Amino acid sequence: MRIAINGMFWSEPHVGSGQYLHNLVRYLAEQPGGHRYILIVPRYRLGTQRKPALPFFQTVSMPTPFDTRHEQLAKLWFEQIAFGQAARKLRAHVWHVPYFGPPRVAPAPLVVTVHDLIPLLLPEYRGGRAVQAYMRLAAAATRRADLILADSQHTRQDLLGRLGVPAARVLVTYLAAGDELHPRPEAQVRAVRERFGLDADYVYYIGGFDARKNVATAIRAFARARRQLNRRVVLALAGRVPAAPSELFPDIHSVILEEEAAADVALLGPVSAEEHAALLSGCAAFVYPSRYEGFGLPPLEAMQCGAPVLAAATTSVGEVVGDGGLLLDPDDVAAWSAALARVLSQPALRDDLRRRGLARAARFRWSETAAQTRAAYERLKRR
Repeated sequence: MRIAINGMFWSEPHVGSGQYLHNLVRYLAEQPGGHRYILIVPRYRLGTQRKPALPFFQTVSMPTPFDTRHEQLAKLWFEQIAFGQAARKLRAHVWHVPYFGPPRVAPAPLVVTVHDLIPLLLPEYRGGRAVQAYMRLAAAATRRADLILADSQHTRQDLLGRLGVPAARVLVTYLAAGDELHPRPEAQVRAVRERFGLDADYVYYIGGFDARKNVATAIRAFARARRQLNRRVVLALAGRVPAAPSELFPDIHSVILEEEAAADVALLGPVSAEEHAALLSGCAAFVYPSRYEGFGLPPLEAMQCGAPVLAAATTSVGEVVGDGGLLLDPDDVAAWSAALARVLSQPALRDDLRRRGLARAARFRWSETAAQTRAAYERLKRR
């Protein structure tokens, strides 16, 4: 069987959809199941990113009339026209679009992976008229898909409730953390701590600063917990903080000042994959109070590196973390503060959370994601 996969995000391996695509392609190549795969990428986005040199994979780049003129129209043309042209020409038996952007018309069985429905569900993320029109098109096309893969049970329920698709057409295929994320040796952790000036025990956060991430709760909880301790601790926030606050990006600087925590909050800026793994390995706690996620990869990465995890109990975050961490109401600052104070003051609790997190993370593997995805292709072929 020949399976065509939309490679729109191949050139962005560090964003969520790009991580998913790269790992899916890698593990499908390792367990092809007798199938041939065709990765169809937009020529205008390929740039210097290498095409995959993997067994059982053929890569085709497709141009659009808008490649050098209008990026948004080029993307739309690729999704709705060019991808299908290539898939038909290569006589693909199944088409797979691994993100929320499938073609409205697909003469072959169509699989769509939906990571979340954030722009349809959260007002701050709806965007302008063009974004809203695109989301209506994506929603209508997804309703027509033969099979939808959801990252979590929570996202599956969103699909059933918001898009009204039949339950039998929506399957859950969990994601996983990358193999490069594992507990790092003490010497490596120490070197990274010195690089960022983390000279005390630290609480770590990474995952973005947009509204749903609820970073203010992490800051307030940390500030109040540190007042209960008789030693210095630091809150290390990784990632690029937006230059100007907005409805989508609340002002975290004002929260830091309001809580009188400026001396103990370290804004690390962007970190590399190696630095990220070391920071997770060495932290006294990882906090993730996000109000909404389609999956919630950062706390899974933290558990896989042996970090004690405190996470929101809501949406898919609680589903993924399970018994591998402490789950809390994302907006209950008092509960977060009390839990963080306990973790920071009780070494036995930290050790217990590390063990539980590692055991929980071991249940999520990209090889299993790829196997379930391949089974979905075969299910459509049989149909």
